Amino acid sequence: MNKLLTALLLTVSTHSFSQGTSNDICSGGVYPAQWIWSSQTLQNQPASATEGEPKIVQIRNGTVIATYSNFGGDAGYSLPNAINGGDPKVGPFRRKPYTQWQNGDTFEVYPAIYSGPNQQIYVGPNRLNDAATVSDMPTNITIRGITVNGQRPVIVNPSSGASVSNYNQSLIYVDGGYDAAGNLTKSSTNITIENIDVIDSPTGGYLGKAAVYINGGANVTLSNLRIAGFKRHNVNGVLATGNNSGTLLFKNLELDSNGGDNGPAHNAYINASTRDPNFTFIVFGSWSHDAQYGHELKSRAQNTVIEGSYLSGALATPGTQTETYLLDVPDGGTLTVLNNIFVKNYSGNQSNGASLTFGIEHQNLPRDWKLAVAHNTFVALSKSYDDAGHTLYPLFISSLAPGPKTVDSNVYIGYCPSGLTYKDFRGTNSATLKFSEIDLSFRPYIPQLTGISAIVNTYGYEHKAGLSQRTTNALGARDAPN
Repeated sequence: MNKLLTALLLTVSTHSFSQGTSNDICSGGVYPAQWIWSSQTLQNQPASATEGEPKIVQIRNGTVIATYSNFGGDAGYSLPNAINGGDPKVGPFRRKPYTQWQNGDTFEVYPAIYSGPNQQIYVGPNRLNDAATVSDMPTNITIRGITVNGQRPVIVNPSSGASVSNYNQSLIYVDGGYDAAGNLTKSSTNITIENIDVIDSPTGGYLGKAAVYINGGANVTLSNLRIAGFKRHNVNGVLATGNNSGTLLFKNLELDSNGGDNGPAHNAYINASTRDPNFTFIVFGSWSHDAQYGHELKSRAQNTVIEGSYLSGALATPGTQTETYLLDVPDGGTLTVLNNIFVKNYSGNQSNGASLTFGIEHQNLPRDWKLAVAHNTFVALSKSYDDAGHTLYPLFISSLAPGPKTVDSNVYIGYCPSGLTYKDFRGTNSATLKFSEIDLSFRPYIPQLTGISAIVNTYGYEHKAGLSQRTTNALGARDAPN
């Protein structure tokens, strides 16, 4: 990336913690109770719709050409040659014939509860008619939720679970085209899905892989989505396979309480591409929290970029486990981590204590290798992460991982010495602060203006509020206004 991006912290609070020095905490002091970075972070996030009639409007070149009452799923086939909106009775997104979209179409989804085998999204190959010998692949398709009176559409896992059209795998499925041997030959390209909630239900049915399954996409963007609760069915929030290419972008996503002991599963799990040696996974301005068993974010992608985001674990209750790592990049590659907040608590037995890992499973994969971890804030809200008393630590970077490694200008709060060099590693130009020296946005009251000068005047994200421009090179994650 040619720009550094700032953090997504919002407001300066007047709150001051009563704890003394970090040494007091490490010798028996009480950690503060876990808090969400700022009470204002959720104000601008639309709520899930609680009523309304399902309505999907198809727009082509600025003109409405059709209106549907369902996405597709198992609703059946449309009429042949219905590409121009000729069959609105059947939704436009189901697995096979016939095509109802044209490349470049936008579908506006209005607030309602979309639940059932006909209210799920399949983006993949369709045929135009019976005479067609080659399937069309969707390109430049946008599926955009519309907010009305503070509510946006929500796709809810029904009692029937994932539809047959979605191979019983997920509620949203982005697919590719395959040959007779099952090899991917074509991708769904430039697909954007935005401003929709995707929620599990206590009465929901079987899901094979995830809430959102990406298995043959090239340049897929998930923007302003909330994907929540899928730990009920032990599946990932988002799962991307090795069939993807280009860029997978998460922008303004909230990933909440997904995962489980099936695998385990994670809030998001992104595999390396088997097709594109430059495949890149980007997370911008997002919040991943409360994963179960798995990680808040797991990436095996060749290139991973995490910027301006908030990754937070949860406090495990006795006999349970919450997340494992916050950000796990076990296969290395190129990893850029800038202006993020990492918050780790007691996560229970069988978990792990690091917030960020790099190259801990493989150190010899044929890919470019480079690590940059700068201007982040790492917070520990417990001395240890399990009953055995193993200490929390911010970074788990394999010493065998090749390539240059930069860890600079980060802030650390609440960590206790472990006596192990790799656990106590803080990089260069870091600051270790007391809880009494930060506000509820995890931001130091007194900025230390000794960070990387290139951070100034770069764009960042204020969670659910918009872009801002950083004005200082203060250590750690920071937003504007300062």
